[in-house]
Amino acid sequence: MKLVKNTTLVIFIMLAALLSSCASKPVVQQLKPKVIGATKKAVVLEYTETRTDFLVKPVFQTGRTGLLSGDADDPAVWVHPTDPAKSLIFGVDKEDGLWVWDFSGKELTHIDAGGKPGNVDVRTGLMLGGKKVDIVALNLRRVHFKEVSKIAVFAINPDYTSGDDVLTILADGKSENTELQKGTYGFGLYKNPKTNLIYAFENASTGPISQYLIEDDGTGKGIKLTHVRDLEYTGETCEGMVADDELGFFYVAEEDTAVHKYYADPEMSSAPILSFALAEDGYSRDREGISLFNYPDGTGYFIVVDQGDASNQIASILRIYEREGDNKFVKTVAILDMDGNPMWDEDGVDSLYSAVLPGFPNGIVIGHDGDHSKYTIYDWKDIAGNELNIYSE
Repeated sequence: MKLVKNTTLVIFIMLAALLSSCASKPVVQQLKPKVIGATKKAVVLEYTETRTDFLVKPVFQTGRTGLLSGDADDPAVWVHPTDPAKSLIFGVDKEDGLWVWDFSGKELTHIDAGGKPGNVDVRTGLMLGGKKVDIVALNLRRVHFKEVSKIAVFAINPDYTSGDDVLTILADGKSENTELQKGTYGFGLYKNPKTNLIYAFENASTGPISQYLIEDDGTGKGIKLTHVRDLEYTGETCEGMVADDELGFFYVAEEDTAVHKYYADPEMSSAPILSFALAEDGYSRDREGISLFNYPDGTGYFIVVDQGDASNQIASILRIYEREGDNKFVKTVAILDMDGNPMWDEDGVDSLYSAVLPGFPNGIVIGHDGDHSKYTIYDWKDIAGNELNIYSE
C-alpha cells in the first residue's frame, strides 16, 4: 500500500460562484484562512496557504427530502459487503423522517421513524438474535404526541430488492427502553473494535454528553439502551458528533467555540483530550457537521462544516484537518451545488474511503444543500486536489 501526494504551491484566491480565478502571491508567514464576505453571486475569501484549487462541484445529488417544504439536515453512507452497486445513502429530514437512496441518486424509500429526527449514523455488525446485522440509527428529538426523546434503529437488509424491504425496524418512537435525554440534539455511533460492542452518544443541546450501549433486547427483533457514562462536557450548544472507531476517539463540535476530542471507550477517561478548530482558523460562525475520512493505515482527514452566516451572506465551507495526532489544520474547500452556486446553511456532512464504491474509487464526501433540501455527493479526489493524500491499494 502507498500514499500518493501531489506537489503544492502558495496562492491567493478570490472566488466567485460563476467566476473562478487565482493568482500566485508569495508569503513569508503562513496565514490562516479568513472569510472576507459573500453575496448570493460571489463567495469572496482571502486564503493564503499551500493549495491550488478551492471550489468543488458535486458529481450528483439526491432528490429533495420532505413531504412539503423539506428540511434536510444530516447524511450517512452504507457500503454493501458483497455488492458495492447496492450501497446506500441515508439522509434525515427534520420534519418528515429518514430518506434512502441508491448510488444512482434514486430514492428507494422514506420512513417516518415515529418522531422528529435529529442526526443519523451507520455501523456494521450489531449482534441481534445470534447474528450480525448492519444498522442505521437516528435520535428522535421529540416522539410524536409525547414530550420524550428516543433512539430509532433500523436493520439494513443486504438482500433488499426494493425500498419496501431495505430496512427493518428495531426501535422507533413507540419502543420501550430506548429513551434519550429530553430534547436530544447531537448524535453519533461508535463501535469498539476490541469488543465489537456498538454505542450511541447524544446530548440535549447543552449539558451532559451521554453514552449508551446498544444491544439486543432479548427478543432478537429489537434493541434496548443502557446508559454507561457521561463525558465531562461543560461547553455550550453542540450537535456535530463523530467517532473514530479504529483510533478510539470521539469528537464533539461545540458550535461557537471548537471541536473537542475524547476517548470513545467507556472504560477510558471521560475528560477532554484536545480542542481544535478554534476561532483562529477563520470560522465565520457555527461548527456544524463533522466527519472522518479514514484510511486503512490509520491516517486520513477530519472534516468540519463552517456553516457561514446566510443572514450576513457568508457562504458555508469545509475546513479539513489531519485525522491523526493533534488534528492539524490543512485545507479549506468550498463545496458548491449542482449549478455551481455557493452552499448556504450547510448542516451535516459525511465522508468515507472505500475503493469499491461505484464511481468513487477514491472515496466520497456527502454535503447538505440547505437551500434545496438535498444531499450532494462529491469525489474525494476533487476535494483533495493537489494538497491532500489519495490512498491507493
